[in-house]
Amino acid sequence: MEAYKNARELLISYEKEQYQAFDGLPEDKEKNMSPSPFADMSWLLGEIKQFALQSCNLLIDVLLEDGFLVPTAEQLETLGCDSFDSEDTSELRLQQTFLRFWLPLLKVLNSPSFIHLLLEKLFVELKQLAKEQNNNQRAFYISTWISEIILCNSNKFEYHFETKGQKKARMKERIFVNRIQLRWQQLLSACLDAPCVSTPHLLQLILDDMEHPLPLETRQRLLQLCSIYTQIGHSEYDTVPEHKHQPIYTLESLHEKLQQLRRHRWRSTSYAEGSGVSPEEYKSADAQAENVKLLRGSPWQVCNDKVLWKNYPLGKVPGQSDDPSCLMVENYSTMTVFDQPVELDSNTTHSVPGVSAPLRTADGLLWNHSDVNKLKSGLQLF
Repeated sequence: MEAYKNARELLISYEKEQYQAFDGLPEDKEKNMSPSPFADMSWLLGEIKQFALQSCNLLIDVLLEDGFLVPTAEQLETLGCDSFDSEDTSELRLQQTFLRFWLPLLKVLNSPSFIHLLLEKLFVELKQLAKEQNNNQRAFYISTWISEIILCNSNKFEYHFETKGQKKARMKERIFVNRIQLRWQQLLSACLDAPCVSTPHLLQLILDDMEHPLPLETRQRLLQLCSIYTQIGHSEYDTVPEHKHQPIYTLESLHEKLQQLRRHRWRSTSYAEGSGVSPEEYKSADAQAENVKLLRGSPWQVCNDKVLWKNYPLGKVPGQSDDPSCLMVENYSTMTVFDQPVELDSNTTHSVPGVSAPLRTADGLLWNHSDVNKLKSGLQLF
């Protein structure tokens, strides 16, 4: 109980410091930037980090209580965030101000062991809420924190058209930057064990980011079973184009197909507007990301740099050494050519179109049969 009280006191002190910091910002900038930490905040974060080293389980349990990672209506109002709307839970993204409120603390605690434990406890809480089915706000924020953490770890999305400033701002708003080796099988089991309205979305994120992806057919079946069990149309989470071109038998299926197209266009347009690129560039970036994924594990890679290819001869790439040995592959087999037939008759005339006279031979000594055999015995084909 003493450790529990200490954890609550530390987190409440952190919240007080953050509220003061956010209150000190001008009203027009409050939603667009994070406050600079106070001197007291640095000391407080050190205390929380030290507590996490001793009682990480307990600290996460307190974090998941209402009033911390799951905000109350009063907290959202104080931060100037929109109140929870149970009708609009289609996108599992946190309000930016609320995310920035907790970022300093989560950035201090973002060790792999802490992230593993936090994800496990989030899924356990989600499973419990799925049984109760009477607290939509809490279920939404638990699901959203899971989504935010997995997205931080994902390499699926590549931003080819952003500036250095945009990249810096995006990295600043991530809980952690470097990829963590998550326990994917455990997360997959935990996700399937907590069926709720957000499970198909979380399942899709996990399947897309696994280190060793499941077979495509298995992924499709898991998503279909999940959507059936949670009473959600699988079409929203279907990533296989063939499934989107099923024959239309009824008027209802025609309406559903039209809704799919509208949703797809809206998502493409909204992403393009939010990132400052055109929908065409967005589609191009998506295609490039798919090519990168296909080439993963092979010696080839997609070049996204702006290169004037006309300056390079065919067969050469930028940065390639002039040393011929750089073209050697790691695994190869050799074959002698000693038994290959060689034309030795130098007196044979060759007819060339447009030339009536025989070709002239080079002046000097010619190789005899013994010389050719010596050359052949030293040659190897790779």
